[in-house]
This record gives sequence, C-alpha cells and structure tokens, in this order.
Amino acid sequence: MSGSITNTFLNPDMITKRALPLFVNTNAFLKNIDRQYSDQFARTGAKIGDNLRIRLPSDFTVTSGPSLSPQSITQINTNLTVSNQEHVDIVITSADLALKVEEFDDLILKPAMNRLAGQVASDVMSLVNTIPNVSAYFSSGTTVGTPNQRALAGAKAQLLNNSATDGDMIAVMSPTSMANISSQFSGLFNPTGRISEMFDSGEVVGPAFGIQKFMNDQLVPVVTTGGNGALPTINGSGQTGTTLTVTAATSGASLNVGDIITIAGVNAVNRVTHTSTGQLRTFVVTAAYTGGTGTTLSIYPALTPLGSGGADAPFATVNTSPASGAQISVVLAGGQTITKNFVMKRNAFTLATVDLPMYDKGVVDAARENYDGISMRCLRTYYPQTDQLILRLDVLYGYAALRPEWACVVPDIV
Repeated sequence: MSGSITNTFLNPDMITKRALPLFVNTNAFLKNIDRQYSDQFARTGAKIGDNLRIRLPSDFTVTSGPSLSPQSITQINTNLTVSNQEHVDIVITSADLALKVEEFDDLILKPAMNRLAGQVASDVMSLVNTIPNVSAYFSSGTTVGTPNQRALAGAKAQLLNNSATDGDMIAVMSPTSMANISSQFSGLFNPTGRISEMFDSGEVVGPAFGIQKFMNDQLVPVVTTGGNGALPTINGSGQTGTTLTVTAATSGASLNVGDIITIAGVNAVNRVTHTSTGQLRTFVVTAAYTGGTGTTLSIYPALTPLGSGGADAPFATVNTSPASGAQISVVLAGGQTITKNFVMKRNAFTLATVDLPMYDKGVVDAARENYDGISMRCLRTYYPQTDQLILRLDVLYGYAALRPEWACVVPDIV
C-alpha cells in the first residue's frame, strides 16, 4: 500500500478561491485602478443593465470676511451600468479535478484567468478616450514623436493642475513605447543600481520625473487623430455644459472620439483657488463630429465658467464661456497614428463587479466569492448533449471614468 495521499477533487469553492487572486494579479492595469465590489445584489444577483451610482466629492466656494455665507452640499454622481459579462468555459474531466492544486493552477486556471482578465482590462482601457488632458509638453497642432522626459514631466504637471494629489502616479506604456523611452532615461537622475535594473529589464524603473511606477501593457490603444480640415467655431455666446452648438464647418472637417481640443479664449481654472491659470483649457471629444452637417460638439469636462467678473463658482472648469465665433483647435495634429500611453492616478478609472445569481438547479455545483474588489462565480455543470462536465467562471461588471482629469495622455508616434 502506497504511503501517498490521493489529491482531493477540486470543487467550485476551492477553484473560485484560487482563481480570484490570479485574476486580480495577472493584469497590472486592473491591479492599479480603483476596484469596487457592490453588495447591493449580494442576495439576488445582478443582471445586465443594472445601474450603480457612485458619488464624487463635493466642491465649495470660500468666503472672505466675517459675514456668513452658507452653501448647500451639491453632490455629483456617476452612473455605472453593469453592462458586461465575460466568462471562460472549460470542458473538465475527473482527471483534471484530481490534479494537484499547483498543477491545476499552472495548466488550467492561470491561462484561463490571463485571458479573462485581459478581456476585462481591454474593455476598461477604452476609457483612455475619456481623458481630457495631454502632456503640457504639447501645444496646438503638435506633430507627435517619441515621448521624452519633458513629455512625462508635463503629464505630472497636468495632473497636479487638475488637483490630483502628488505621489502614487502610474505611467501605463505600450511595450514599444517603453522600449523607445528606456534608452533615453537610463542615465537620468538614477543611482547605479537603478540603471542596472533598467538595463537588465529593458524597462524604465520608477520613480522618475515624479511618477512612482512605470508599467508595460500591450492593451494600450493605438488610434488615429482627427482634426482634419477647417474645424468648426462656436455658434452662439454664453454656452455651458457638455454639448456645444458649433458651425457646420466645411465638408471633410472631422473630430474623432478621444481627440483633445482647445477653444480660443477659454482658459483652465485652478481647481483649488478657482482662478484662471492663463492657459487654454483642454477638452476631450466624446462623440464624433463631421463637418458639413454637424452642428453640435460633445465634450468633457463640462463648460462651467466662473461667475461675473471672475467670481468664485463651485465646480468651475473655465474662466469664461466661449465667445461666438471662437475657434476650436486640436492639440495633436490630425491624421497621426499614435499610441495613447497615459499617466494616471488610481481613482481616474473604476471597475465595479457585482454578484451573479446562484442556481441550485441545472448545475452540479456552484460557488461565488469576492476578493480585493472583484466578484466571481464558478459553476460546474453537466452538459448531456455531449456527455461532458463544464466548468464556467464568470465576472459581471461595469466600468467608468471617475476622475478622467486625473489621467493625462502621453502619445507616441507609431
């Protein structure tokens, strides 16, 4: 009789407990953004289309002198729609379930979680097109080149100008962009040990230029900038909000979702003092614009001007509304294919997962766990059509840009 002990069959509860840490840790981008778990649906489970409301911090004005000036608390909410359900479905055998835990992790769970996390991360990465900032290094109509130290330092400056706290900034770079910048930075402001580490890894090792962490991610999107043709002008004074009335412009003029623009005469406001910075406010285009027919332009952030004579106003983003006829310009020249690398704070973006419903019929076994802001369900079911046992791992989630102004694009030419 052998002295060895037969490995206990892995069940959904054990599998889910093993899978969740692998999911969280397998993708660096997901690991470094805000992750929220909602127990709102913990008893009943959630469905596609359910909404979560995420509250953002309030803003206030400051009063000078002894007189009291009470102000109401104004709360801004971001609605996050639970609109995505991704899963990995695996034909499983008794032999697979009898593997040692480490073997099951290496042969089955790690590859499955890598693909599942990659799909979720790809969805969340689309939020890059909500970022309204581009490094202060770039000016109107810039032709993009390889990022340098000024581009990265300019990204940090933009985050600070948008009231992000100093520290814990993360640069997310494509592998190609990381390779492009590594040789430039190897000797700059780094001790010998850090230079050696960069030489061995082929990557920039933070902190550098006030950015604490640099990370590779092959999912960083590659886009083509719009801004071709004679761009529209503002049609009507005193406009506010996220939808502007503009001229139809000429046929062939275009702006793409994610293009970053400025409006003549509209300056940014210091988010702490609520005074003009003297620099043009940048906005991101949130819906494509086509000249010849388009007469509206959707942007973020909202045009929220200071009061008359520059008086303080809660949530102010600009010093003034644009004048009628004010010219719209792109920061990055049109028709360029760029990699949209970015620097961010953790709270720029969020991923929210919710509990999927559990079933006691039609399945052999089921489990549901949450770990570090992620909820996952595991079902093991019998499929009689093919006489197979199926293992299914699901995540139901939504994602949103909480503070897109706490991220800044650092483009690289392709």
